[in-house]
Amino acid sequence: MNGIATHKTEADRISELLGLPDSINDMTSLRSAVAQGLPASSVENILSVMHGEPKVNLIAERAFRRAKAEKLPLSAAKSQTIYDLAAPMSSRTRFTVGKVSSSCAFWRSRTPILGGRRH
Repeated sequence: MNGIATHKTEADRISELLGLPDSINDMTSLRSAVAQGLPASSVENILSVMHGEPKVNLIAERAFRRAKAEKLPLSAAKSQTIYDLAAPMSSRTRFTVGKVSSSCAFWRSRTPILGGRRH
């Protein structure tokens, strides 16, 4: 990912954030991919976009390492967790002129409405 969300539809932007193939370009195929289990590389893509560390507790580290080492898809529940994070990130890129880094800066910022906590 080059830091700019290049796709126009919501499904395309979410697929790009998750590092999925271009053939997953509508909500039906995206939901199907999530239900079948996302690849472990989707976790790495989200973390790289967020400039996060693997310590971010999206899924259990053991489950992530196992899926990555054995090239297994994540469970449907874990995939849904990853999707639930990618969807609002994708929506946010529409308001930051497609720049993923600007979108991620929003998520890392502290918000007065939340009592100074992060989003």
